Amino acid sequence: MTTAPIDTHPLRMLAAAVAGSPVAISYLTEPGAPAWTDGERIFLSAERQAGEGGRELLVQCALLAGDALKGVGLRSLVGSIEQRQRFLLLEVERCCARISERLPRAFLDALAPYGTNLRPQDSGESLRMARSRVRLPRPPEWYGTLQPWAVLRRTVRGGGRSMDARKLEQLESRIGALEENEEDGDDDALVRNPFWKLLSSPLGKDGFFARFMREIFDMQSSPDKAAADSGIEGSSEMVSGRASRHALDVTKALRSGLAVAIPSGLLAPEGGAHSYPEWDSGKGRYRPGWASVEEVAPAAEEPFFDASLLDGSADMALLRALAGLCLGFRRHSGQMAGDDLVLDRLIRLAVDLRTGHSGDDRIYSASLRTRRDLGVMILLDASSSTLEGSRGDRVIDRQVRAAWKLCQTFDRLGDRVAMYGFHSWGRTLVRFQHLKAFDERFGADTRNRMHRLSVAGYTRSGAAIRHATELLDAHSGTPFKLLLLISDGYPYDDQYEGEYADLDTRKALEEARARGVACLCLSLGSDAEAARLERAWGSANYLAIGNATEMATRLRGAVERALSTAARRSHATAA
Repeated sequence: MTTAPIDTHPLRMLAAAVAGSPVAISYLTEPGAPAWTDGERIFLSAERQAGEGGRELLVQCALLAGDALKGVGLRSLVGSIEQRQRFLLLEVERCCARISERLPRAFLDALAPYGTNLRPQDSGESLRMARSRVRLPRPPEWYGTLQPWAVLRRTVRGGGRSMDARKLEQLESRIGALEENEEDGDDDALVRNPFWKLLSSPLGKDGFFARFMREIFDMQSSPDKAAADSGIEGSSEMVSGRASRHALDVTKALRSGLAVAIPSGLLAPEGGAHSYPEWDSGKGRYRPGWASVEEVAPAAEEPFFDASLLDGSADMALLRALAGLCLGFRRHSGQMAGDDLVLDRLIRLAVDLRTGHSGDDRIYSASLRTRRDLGVMILLDASSSTLEGSRGDRVIDRQVRAAWKLCQTFDRLGDRVAMYGFHSWGRTLVRFQHLKAFDERFGADTRNRMHRLSVAGYTRSGAAIRHATELLDAHSGTPFKLLLLISDGYPYDDQYEGEYADLDTRKALEEARARGVACLCLSLGSDAEAARLERAWGSANYLAIGNATEMATRLRGAVERALSTAARRSHATAA
């Protein structure tokens, strides 16, 4: 009689006891990385001290046991770090109270200073409280964090594949064919982690799996000075800066084991993608070729908004407000006054007068400001954070109405106008949805593409702005260029949030202005604070309005300021 093997890993046994079911545990190599869970697996910091590490594990297990990631719309947590931390604080309190009989008394005592006494009944009530103005304590570091992106990405259609041996083989061959990125000074530092020592044999001979994993992650297994000093032979070290761009994307998944979901986009190259750098504010330098943008046709099976939003004639007030923008001189004949005579009209007038007719005395030509010299790119934020609110008055409804009116108005005025929607699922999956190109007519085809606009994912604004700038520069064919970004004001994506996202967005706007492209962000019906908008867009480059009807009175001045700022920056760069 044989018995089933018993899992003797103490943390997994503790996690299963607290969560009520078996739980997988993985370790994060980033120094000081907060703990989190994707609903199936718990990720803990490998460098956390034993006491804090135990508390981190209990917190994440409580979230799993209390279904904190299942009973609330995770899209509502995208974009605001503060709101996510408030929600986390309330959910930890609720979930721990629910399973208090399973938790150690010392852990419950450690939770006490962060109690709120609000007693939410479910995750939905916790979310409402997190959005309110109720004063809440700040959670400690060992509470970890929430990463809604990691949970939502599993549900994307075609977005995940089980990592079996065959796909691992495909991935190995793919990574082997990739070119290595340029080595970075800071990234070349060796990151030592006890987890990776499991891949080395204490006898100095490694097995096939150890050699294979080191090849994927560009690891070295050889005694070094630190290893010799500590008495460890065959220590494993990983050189993070030498891994290829695609290998870095799957590092976390491979660390977690083989039965995990890997985005299908990482197993097959994106067709027609454009690569752009991204500004790393922490290191004060660019990450070359970091984000990939692909132009696609809108493919939503059902409209995300009411079709009546696109009905109605042109907004005459908006038409009058924008009519005088960026006019160039054009020569006109048949004028009552001017700086030159038109010979054929002069002869016709002389003949009419000789034959007894009054004649037409409009015999001059003059240069008048009537030529439209403006190229406009309308960039519509189509991320899932715009779906909040009641249907008909959501952020996406206001944004679609504004984008349609602006495109209709600029086209009626004779400007060259293009319109695209965008969203992202990480740095390698930025989607640029084609609604209207510069050389296309505004009409039924544009309307049909708007109806099929897909609203999902997140907002990697920097990559979208850089691609829009390229299109404006290459295809507008006008001396004045304007980029109108219609967004809720929250740049956010996987590993793209907070100050990092805001400063990369601002850097992309600076790059555009240096090339003579005026940039203006319209924030419609968003709850984003003015300080947050100013940090991302700059004080002179955003306009927060309640709805599309306010554009007629406020847009003209904002566009003129943006054009003036871009002109000054372009001249300064040229000088």
